Amino acid sequence: MSKKLGVLVLYIFLSIVESIAQVTTIRGTVITDDDGEPVIGASVVIKGTTKGTVTNVDGLFVLQNVPASSKLVVSYIGLATQEVTAKPDLKIRLLSDDRQLDEVVVTALGISREKKALGYSAQEIKSDALTQGKDNNILNSLSGKVSGVRITNTQGDVGSSRIVIRGETSIAGENQPLFIVDGIPVDNSQLNGQSIGRDFKNAIADLNPEDIKSLTVLKGPNASALYGARAAHGAIVITTKNGQGQKGLGITLHSTTQLSQAATLPKFQNLFGQGAGGQFKYVDGKGGGVNDGVDESWGPRLDIGLQIPQFDSPLDASGNRTATPWISHPNNVRDFFRTGITTNNGVSISRSDDKYQFRVGYGYEKQQSIVPGAETNKTNISLNTDYKLTDWLSVGSTANYIVYTAPSLPGSGNPSGSNYRSNSTMLQFLWFGRQVNTQSLKDNYSRNWNSSYYSNPYWNAYYNTQSQERHRLIGDLHVDFHPLKDLNIRFRTSTDWYNDRRKSKVKWGTSGTPYGSYDEDAYTVKENNTELIATYTKQLTQDLGLDALVGFNVRNKQYENNFQKAPRLAVADLYNLGNSRDPLVSSNYFYRLRQYGLYGSAQLNYRNWAFLNVTGRNDWSSTLPVANNSYFYPSATASILLSELLGLQKSFVNYLKLRGGWSQVGADADPYQLATVYVSETAFGGNPLQTSSGEGKNPQLKPEKTSSVEAGLEAAFLNNRIHLDFTYYKTDSRNQILKLATSAASGYNSQVRNAGHIRNQGYEVQLNATPVKVKDFQWDINANYGVNRSKVIKLDDEGLIQSYQLYSSGVQVLASVGDAYGTLFGTSYTRDDAGNIVVDANGLPKVNTTAKKLGKFTPDWTGGISNSLTYKNFTFSFLVDASFGGSIFSNTNKTGKYTGILKSTLQGRDADHGGLWYYVDANNIRVPLSTPQYTTSSTGLYYANLNGNSTRVYQDGIIVNGVTENGQKNTIITSAENYYHRIYSIAEDNVYDASYVKLREVALTYNLPKALASKLFLQGASFTLTGRNLWIIYKKVPNIDPEAALTAGNAQGVEAYSLPTTRSIGLNVTLKF
Repeated sequence: MSKKLGVLVLYIFLSIVESIAQVTTIRGTVITDDDGEPVIGASVVIKGTTKGTVTNVDGLFVLQNVPASSKLVVSYIGLATQEVTAKPDLKIRLLSDDRQLDEVVVTALGISREKKALGYSAQEIKSDALTQGKDNNILNSLSGKVSGVRITNTQGDVGSSRIVIRGETSIAGENQPLFIVDGIPVDNSQLNGQSIGRDFKNAIADLNPEDIKSLTVLKGPNASALYGARAAHGAIVITTKNGQGQKGLGITLHSTTQLSQAATLPKFQNLFGQGAGGQFKYVDGKGGGVNDGVDESWGPRLDIGLQIPQFDSPLDASGNRTATPWISHPNNVRDFFRTGITTNNGVSISRSDDKYQFRVGYGYEKQQSIVPGAETNKTNISLNTDYKLTDWLSVGSTANYIVYTAPSLPGSGNPSGSNYRSNSTMLQFLWFGRQVNTQSLKDNYSRNWNSSYYSNPYWNAYYNTQSQERHRLIGDLHVDFHPLKDLNIRFRTSTDWYNDRRKSKVKWGTSGTPYGSYDEDAYTVKENNTELIATYTKQLTQDLGLDALVGFNVRNKQYENNFQKAPRLAVADLYNLGNSRDPLVSSNYFYRLRQYGLYGSAQLNYRNWAFLNVTGRNDWSSTLPVANNSYFYPSATASILLSELLGLQKSFVNYLKLRGGWSQVGADADPYQLATVYVSETAFGGNPLQTSSGEGKNPQLKPEKTSSVEAGLEAAFLNNRIHLDFTYYKTDSRNQILKLATSAASGYNSQVRNAGHIRNQGYEVQLNATPVKVKDFQWDINANYGVNRSKVIKLDDEGLIQSYQLYSSGVQVLASVGDAYGTLFGTSYTRDDAGNIVVDANGLPKVNTTAKKLGKFTPDWTGGISNSLTYKNFTFSFLVDASFGGSIFSNTNKTGKYTGILKSTLQGRDADHGGLWYYVDANNIRVPLSTPQYTTSSTGLYYANLNGNSTRVYQDGIIVNGVTENGQKNTIITSAENYYHRIYSIAEDNVYDASYVKLREVALTYNLPKALASKLFLQGASFTLTGRNLWIIYKKVPNIDPEAALTAGNAQGVEAYSLPTTRSIGLNVTLKF
């Protein structure tokens, strides 16, 4: 017995010794692989447990009682998580995330997927890349960074932006993608409404770029099928920053200051001043003098010693303007614009542990436009939090509250009616006499160089104001329930609500609106979504895994607009709707819609090298008739990792993947397209008035259908130093819902119909490379290239309708059968069979009024290339982007030629610029002369002795290179003034190649070394000098930015007196505590 007891005691003792021997203390250092810097605050956790620690300021950590042969999981934000075997004195190098092939991206419904499993193209942009250029509109920050994405900006530094992915897929409807922020569908409307001549930023600009963690572009229906009808044009999935991974309290401060200046102004001539026929004398600016009511620049020669009365000349004793030097002011337009200043300051506080995470952010942006008096202000307050109540239940919420105010927005674009006199900034400057001294206007707002058509531009800027105030809430509440290990159920309810109020004031005494005016325009937009999503992940067998999802969504949207205007004020400067001389002009529009969606997906994973994903969604929409309001659309995608299948990982080709897919997406109609509805209008005779739109509705409407196929290849070479992604796609959109012209006998002007078929196809290339990587230096290149070809296949089944008008003023923008979407048509030169220009009896080009195809607004290809060079703690980066092909109709060039203000109009205006000498005989015929001996009068006219008589002579003769109507070579002299007036009517002369190459972004960043930062009680610090839109390297269109756009809608390819784009430089400071 005692022997057995001794053996037992010995066994227990040895077991204890063995147990003690199986646990140990692990010490180690965590550094970055790139530069060997210590990683401060890295998480080191024993795998399969919650036991762990974090590294100190030197990157050191100590873990006690670690079981032998344990695995340690080491992670840090921005670096790749690494798993190592526990052993004493570890030295762990963490790689940058961009070195990992098992990249995880956020896809539809906010679900994270390994990129290798995706059967479609999805491109993710991280926060640093988004904020590097410091543009306050996140859409502009995507320019040149994503293949197949086209960005256009409408109005200078405070304008809207438009984004289109893989071309326009809807002929008449919305073509911009769906925006999703933390799983919440977000409205991106522009809502210009009744406020003509002002640009109200598109709603997505409300977001604070500093709050964004990443942005994923889901290209086309294949990637975004689960989102339903609104994602037929792709989706932008935005994930905001949270507190995950922040051990202890973290505080981040950021501050940015940017200075901007007008970058692209027209090139003006400075040889001829205001007037007509070479003559000018100011009396009252309304025609009382010699051509002083004329606002063109065909007046006397400048800077030759002339003395002429002008608007700012001193008055003599009789009250008449005295003659003053007739000199040019080459910078008078540029002098009007000021240096814009944008400041953006903010703070965020975050924290997390194994139970919760939170982040609270505050940001305030103040932007002073380059246009005097114009500014915007934006305040963002954000919250992102999650709390784990139990192992199987957690709750969370996100919220973003935005207050956007604009005391005065700049006048822009091409307003209609008399509004151009009070609104448009650049339009006046295309008539602005070159002799005008801007300082004289700045000193006295009540006077102007011309009183027939315009008010002083400073009067317009400071007195004729358009204000805006928008309050917005984007937020959700979500609950996650884990009843089983492999099953998660999420309930989410979310809202996107905003209230937008605009007030327009036109002051008494404004040219064209002598009694002034006042209007109020109010919008309320609200969308609520409630959804239930269940996800199931299961390894079915050793070789086969399953990821499944099923969900249900209820969407409710409400929109309301109320507009009221006092067209003439009863009392000066009292801006109130009750202060109206006339009945108020009013309108009201309201709609509600509801949509139910049931959807699901299943992904099979075979041995981690073959993936198959199928999805299906059925929607029920209140905007379609009961018989057609249910529509189903499926998709299927697959990907195969040949590198895994063939064991290529250690060869020249480290990664090789093939992918492809097919999808179909439906789309419903706008509200109230099924039956005639009436909207409130201005009262008639004191009685309420409601009118219909004059459109024939259609109670048999069907949903639109968009089908898409996509195939692609992804590869990595040379130890992952080169990454290539190639995609081909083809998209067909049918059953388009259009308002087509119909017979007047029907009682309507147009009829809502299902008609139209448009096709887009193209390819995209994305290339990332690291050509150089040594100890202290690294060079990274990211390049993209995209080609899209669109074609309108048909507009109606009968083939009777050949075009659909998108825009018509000066030029038509059409969806024309057989052509690319957005083809430009307009007047042209009349030509004979040999192509010669035909002139009329006056020697002027004849206008062919039959619409001719002049170009298309869609580019042939777009691309971008960015370079990043890092040396120790310094990083220098720059982005060049390009667009080639495509056309633009320029109203700036059209008007500037007519007025004679552009430098290009010098051709033919005098002998030095190719002008011909002539005199006008008694029969009003221009007779050519050899260069005469002439004198110049005190008013700037030229005289020569002809046949003993002092005769007025001219040197602005032009002989148009063409033929007369009978086919003879043209020898008829016309004046430069008449010639440039004529080509104003020829759209062909004002359509240009819209190609460009731009230096879009430049940044120089210094990251404070971690060791130094820790001594300053910082977790990190960075300082960045930025530049944006610094240089247009190449362009073909003169006097404007080729990206200028009239609108953020479908009427592209037209520039209408856009405010100048800006170039900016700035400094950004970020401190992390």
